[in-house]
Amino acid sequence: MHSQVLCGGDLIVFRPTIPIEPKFAGYALDCPAAQTQKSQMGRGITIMHIYSGQLKYLWVALPPLSEQHAIVRYLDWVDRRIRRYVGAKRKLIGLLEEEKQAVINQAVTRGLDPNVRLKPSGVEWLGDVPEHWEVRSSKRLFSPRRELARPNDVQLSATQAHGVIPQDEFERREGRRVVKISLHLDKRRHVEVDDFVISMRSFQGGLERAWASGCIRSSYIVLRPAIEADVEFFSYVFKSQAYIKALQSTANFIRDGQDLNFNNFCAVALPLPSTEEQKNIGIALRAATADSDAAIARARRQIELIEEYRTRLIADVVTGKLDVREAAAGLPEETEVDDEQT
Repeated sequence: MHSQVLCGGDLIVFRPTIPIEPKFAGYALDCPAAQTQKSQMGRGITIMHIYSGQLKYLWVALPPLSEQHAIVRYLDWVDRRIRRYVGAKRKLIGLLEEEKQAVINQAVTRGLDPNVRLKPSGVEWLGDVPEHWEVRSSKRLFSPRRELARPNDVQLSATQAHGVIPQDEFERREGRRVVKISLHLDKRRHVEVDDFVISMRSFQGGLERAWASGCIRSSYIVLRPAIEADVEFFSYVFKSQAYIKALQSTANFIRDGQDLNFNNFCAVALPLPSTEEQKNIGIALRAATADSDAAIARARRQIELIEEYRTRLIADVVTGKLDVREAAAGLPEETEVDDEQT
């Protein structure tokens, strides 16, 4: 059954002029060989655009229609299993993250002593805290670093996965290139090791700790910790779900499309144990979350590897390097199962 749909004006709609299996076209036009061709057609610096006049010169290998059907049957069968595998790994990551967050939230709001006497903090996201803890305004513990980029500063990237690291290191870890800043270079902000950065995504994943010195784009806010603020302790505070939810409650980012700013940060009060206790909590959390972090990293790497395998397999099949006609003919009949139900 076919139905009509509408799409945005920034999309290009093609109608085949020869018999072609639509799903085969989808696989073939998105494989690495096609992606390489499209990357050479694109125009633009920050956002790449490709126009219909260029795409008509895109070359793909086109086997007979019967072989296209066999390829689609085989790739769909493999793809379903890969998606189920990835779904299971992501579910595992979610469970590990929940377990890790429970440990972090407990430690940064209650400390390490389960028998400690508590008092009302007067702050909704904190609830009751140990009676010997203070609760401080955020702006008394962190101040904006207003220094502009130094001449030899390396460009940094603020990432939820790795914190604030050099852009080159981010590209190496992720295996992909990122868009380099080419405008307003004189307005970039200087960052020191163990600063925290408020990025445009902080309302989703908290504040990012700087692991290197350098500079960051001007739209980000750099926070310098006060001497009584232990960086390790607050790196866990700023990544706790309770804190992130409190940060989200300071504005409606989705509706207004605004970035998180220093006023939002200042609206969320922070717990302040003694400096020694902060250090002890940071050390304890690093040890308590090490196994979870390692398991999460393994699961993510396994997802990366299986997705790399999927990409290579599709490329080999749609370009004729791997003949799957016999394999496709021997596959059992099955209906696709929604990933959410597997």
